[in-house]
Amino acid sequence: MPAPPAPSDALKAAALQELYRPAQGEVLTFPESGPGLRRQKRDWFIPPIFCSENERGPFPKPLVQIKSNKDKEMAVFYSITGEGADRPPEGIFTIVRDTGVLQVTRPLDREVKARYVLFSQAVSANGQQVEDPMEIIIKVTDQNDNRPKFTQSVFEGSVAEGATPGAPVMHVSATDADDSVDTYNGVVTYSIVSQEPPQPNGHMFTINNATGLISVFSTGLDREREPKYTLILQATDDLGRGFGTTGTAVITVKDQNDNPPTFDPLTTAGPEETPPVSLTVHALNVLTGLPASGLAMHCSELGSATEIMKSTTNPDGRLDQSSSLPLRLRAGTYKLHFDTGAYWRRLGHASFYPYVEIVFTVTEADRRVHIPLLLSPYSYTTYRGS
Repeated sequence: MPAPPAPSDALKAAALQELYRPAQGEVLTFPESGPGLRRQKRDWFIPPIFCSENERGPFPKPLVQIKSNKDKEMAVFYSITGEGADRPPEGIFTIVRDTGVLQVTRPLDREVKARYVLFSQAVSANGQQVEDPMEIIIKVTDQNDNRPKFTQSVFEGSVAEGATPGAPVMHVSATDADDSVDTYNGVVTYSIVSQEPPQPNGHMFTINNATGLISVFSTGLDREREPKYTLILQATDDLGRGFGTTGTAVITVKDQNDNPPTFDPLTTAGPEETPPVSLTVHALNVLTGLPASGLAMHCSELGSATEIMKSTTNPDGRLDQSSSLPLRLRAGTYKLHFDTGAYWRRLGHASFYPYVEIVFTVTEADRRVHIPLLLSPYSYTTYRGS
């Protein structure tokens, strides 16, 4: 009768893996070895022992029992060597000499060390080695105990005004010390918490929650209206279910040549014409009693879409001298538009008025028109000054 076929190497390996699969409370038996001292055969595969980080104990805590088949014939004593035993960091793992119970003596930290390699030995009472040394790998399993960290304190990027939805702006990134290979503990998800200023709407940008790519979401980017945006970002681990941290992205809107030149309405007078009128403005913050500096304003002739001037107030609360001021106007009716909402938000206040518009008339008899503006978050006062 023919002998049955020998099992394949794959079947042998699968059977051995199952035989030597350790778990807490199970026994890890030395592989059979021949006479004499020999290195452990590499075709013996012993799966790693897993130990969770941040264990509460009590310690020492048993992991697995190591056992030699020779203990049926004689008294066998066990010891371990390697990192975490007799090599730095020493004393993390111990073994009960008589029983072979492998123990962990303190909580582990996967982010400090995720893998330990030990060797167990079995000797007789007279110190004679009865087994070849057996390699034992201990893997520290992860707990979600670290928050994500953005790689920069402030991310800076730029985008052209008028950019269409989908246009890429910038990448942001965050890291997490937890495991992102075998668990989701270190997998970071991105989101936008807020946008400042919220004009022309509060969702001008979007972010890819997996890659951190920020792109344009809405139309309406206009450098002359809003030259810069600040986004508050959030990075959250465990696919958005775990720990979160916030970061900042600043996006500058780059200028495009999208405004045709405009004529200053009759800033010079012919020999028989009435000289133009000089216009000055002075803004005051009544909460502080100080000039309202950095207040954006636009001037246009009433009934015309053409903008005559755009500027911001200087530290004295007056029109910026870089605008070739004082502004000189011919007789007519004009409108001054002040971006008061953006001004108060920058100072940390909510404003009842998102903007203030002052309509005024210049006559040929005027030689100078001065318009003061007294501002608070909930009121404003203006009059013709001198």
